[in-house]
Amino acid sequence: MDTITPKPAKLKQGTYLTLMRVRIYSGGVFPLALLILGRWNPLVFALGVVFIALGEALRLYSAGVLRKNEELSRNGPYALCRNPLYLGTILIQLGFGLLSGSLVLALITLAWFIFIYTWVILLEERWLASLFGAQYRDYLRTTPRLLPTFGSLAAMGEGVHHSWKQAKVNHELKSAAISVIGTLLFLIKYIFALWSLPLNLW
Repeated sequence: MDTITPKPAKLKQGTYLTLMRVRIYSGGVFPLALLILGRWNPLVFALGVVFIALGEALRLYSAGVLRKNEELSRNGPYALCRNPLYLGTILIQLGFGLLSGSLVLALITLAWFIFIYTWVILLEERWLASLFGAQYRDYLRTTPRLLPTFGSLAAMGEGVHHSWKQAKVNHELKSAAISVIGTLLFLIKYIFALWSLPLNLW
């Protein structure tokens, strides 16, 4: 993979900066609200754990190959889709929605994070096109934006070097710990029946 010297470009300003703040706040507010509203449903809870595990695995894999603004990652998880970190986050948030025991809350959570991340991605694509030029435009043509295809699934394991050190540099180990702690908080609430609101948001 060729290393591209980044061109001067400003991304973290204006609408993008506002969206990033909304994204970060949403990542904390939604799980907290779901924890408060949640009611025990063992089957839906188990499904939520599966989605959180899948999402975090994808994020750990992606963060271990990503070198931000240094080179355009196109192998491994970045052959699966152009935004595997964001896809992983959406899966994790959907998982937290399911931990609440409510399919309605899970769908609301999914819709919100798809909306936010789609907007973020559209702004980032312009910036990445200016940063990596023709190489990125070719990437746009060959790799799906967010939803994997059968072809991209087949290419996912090709030519990739994963580094746990790089995952740590990209702060993903900390994010994984937060996901585990969040899941445990739901479990503790349900095991000890700490509270239950008189709402049925199935």
